[in-house]
Order: sequence, then C-alpha cells, then structure tokens
Amino acid sequence: MSPIYRKDKIVELCSKKTVLHLGFIQHSNLYKELIQKGNWLHQKINKVARKLVGIDFLQTEVSYIQNKYDYEVYYADVTSLEKWKYNEKFDVIVCGELIEHLENPGLMLNGIKRFMSKDTILIITTPNPWSRNRLKLIKKEKKETEWLNPEHACWFSFQTLKQLLERSGFSEVNYSYYYGETEEEGVSINNILLKPYMKFKQQYLKRNTYEINYNGLFFQAMLK
Repeated sequence: MSPIYRKDKIVELCSKKTVLHLGFIQHSNLYKELIQKGNWLHQKINKVARKLVGIDFLQTEVSYIQNKYDYEVYYADVTSLEKWKYNEKFDVIVCGELIEHLENPGLMLNGIKRFMSKDTILIITTPNPWSRNRLKLIKKEKKETEWLNPEHACWFSFQTLKQLLERSGFSEVNYSYYYGETEEEGVSINNILLKPYMKFKQQYLKRNTYEINYNGLFFQAMLK
C-alpha cells in the first residue's frame, strides 16, 4: 500500500469534477493562516474543480469567506441537510476530517444521498485512532485531554467506519489509509541533517503496509 497524502489525493480526485465540500472551513482558528500559505484544502480544490460548493455551520466565517473570496459557500448543518434548500447532484462529495466532530454521523450520511447520483464518489477522511503517534502518547500515559482535539466527539477505526457506511447504504470503492497532509509537507524540512531520514522514511512507507504507520483513514464510497 503506497502512502496516500490526504490533501493531495482529494485534490486529484476533484480535478475537473463538480464538488460538494462538507465542513469546508476546517477549524475557524486556522483557515486564514492556511489561505495565506496556500495550503487550505478548499482553496486547493477550487483551483482544479469544474464547480465547487461548500457548506459549514460556522455562520460568521461563512459570511466572511463569501464576501472576501467570492466562493460559493453556504451556512448549513450537515446533520440537517433536509433544511438546506439546494438541489443539485455532484460528481464528488468531500467529507474531510469532519465525521469525528459529529454527534450523529448517520444523519449526515443519510442527508447527503440526495446530492449523489449512482456515479458520485463520497470521500471520507478521519484520524486513525491506532496510529503509532497516538499509541506512543497512550504508552507515555498521556491523558486524552492533553492531546485530543476538544471538538472531536468520537473515533472511527477502519472496521467501525466500514460497518457504518455499509449500514447507511454505501458500498466500498477504495478503503485505505493516509500518511500525512501533503507529500510536500512530508519532505519539506529545513534541517539538512534530517532530510535524508525523511526521504528514507518515505521509501520505507512505500514498501510497508503496517496500518499503525498511517495517521488517518481515507475512504472512497458510492451508493449501493
């Protein structure tokens, strides 16, 4: 299993497609900095997609982005999509690092079906609870309150997410893991002494299939 880089792969799958991006802001305290650095996922998708629509429940931030950047974005709750008066089908629906924030993820999975055709790809990414980095923290007896994102409501393992999607009426296209955010971030390090190590690590990952080495899950699904 070659390492997938989360943002790179999402951008690749969205190229020349019509895209619905759920929870597109992705952390109200970070998006402005990411925009300045050119590393905001919504911004990256916008450069390659044929059409991009975003929804998020952070109303103030949605209004700011509408006015400043003229993106087609809307204030809506992904767990109450029946209230969102928008009727269109998309080629790709991106649900990146969102499902672990929801109290009722099944409501979102059922709600997005009206925006899907038989060919629509649903992309879901979420942190891997059994990653080496997190197991190290547990081994060091670090309490979750010291490192867990306070906005997270649950964890999904590979199997529990697979089962949730099956119960919700989705079928597997490609269920895998991602290593990091972008390949560029994986090797862009200033310390000249560490660069050879990072290159070796990437080559190692290309040959290594241990799930523990990957930071998150990268699922692609379709309607049954």
